[in-house]
Amino acid sequence: MEIRDYPRNLELLVNTHIQKFLEVGSKEILINKARSLKSTIQKSDNWRFSISPEHPLTFKKNNLNLQVDVSCELEGVGNDLKTHNIQLRIWCSEKKICYREGLDSPNIKGALESCGGKRVILRFHFDLKTPGQQIEPLYHLHVGGKNRMDDEFCWFPEDIDVPRFPYQPTDIILLSEFVLMNFFQEDYKKIRKKPEWISLVRKSQELFQKSYFEKCLEYLDDGRDTLMGNLVTHTGGL
Repeated sequence: MEIRDYPRNLELLVNTHIQKFLEVGSKEILINKARSLKSTIQKSDNWRFSISPEHPLTFKKNNLNLQVDVSCELEGVGNDLKTHNIQLRIWCSEKKICYREGLDSPNIKGALESCGGKRVILRFHFDLKTPGQQIEPLYHLHVGGKNRMDDEFCWFPEDIDVPRFPYQPTDIILLSEFVLMNFFQEDYKKIRKKPEWISLVRKSQELFQKSYFEKCLEYLDDGRDTLMGNLVTHTGGL
C-alpha cells in the first residue's frame, strides 16, 4: 500500500468500523485530519498527520469506566517515516481508582473534583528514536512520559522515561484494533471476523510494519550481533 491510499483508509476506519465507539466530535476530527492529509499528499511527497492531545481521538467509556484517547504526530516523505509519535492515554472516572487514599495528597482530591473527577492512570508512547546518543530501540514503547495537559494528574514520574521496549511501528488503524481488542472485547469478537476489517488492518500492517519485521528476520540471522543490539544501533531506518 502507498501513503496516498492512507487518507481513504482512515475515513473508512471511522465511517464503517469505529464511529459507534467514539465520543461526539471524534469522528469529525479524524475525517478532517484525513482530508487535510490527502490534500497535502496530492501537492507534495512531504506529509504530516497530527492529532493533538488537546483534541484527541476519544473512545467512549467502557463497562469498567475506563476511557481511551489517542493523539499522534506522524511525518514522512512518501512511504518513509521520519517522525513517529503516538500517545495512548487511559482515563478513569472510578473514584476508588482515581484518588488513592493514603497515597495522594488532599490537593489532588480537590483538583480531581474541579475537573470532572477523572484522571489519567496510564499513558503509553509509541515512538521512533530521535537522533542522538541515547541508547534505545529504533521503534519503541514506553510508559509514562510528560504531561501534555494540566488536568491529567498521571501518577507516573515525568523524569523517568525508561525502560523503552522494542515495539513495531503502529498507526491509528492498528491502534484502534488494539483498543477494541482490550476495551470492547465482545464487539471485537464480531468485528475481527469481517473481511473488510481484516483488509483494512492488513493494509496498515503492510504500510507501517512489513519492512520492520522483514528487518527483524534479517537481524535474527546476523551472527555478529543480537536482535536487540541491531534494533538499538541500526541508524539507517527500517
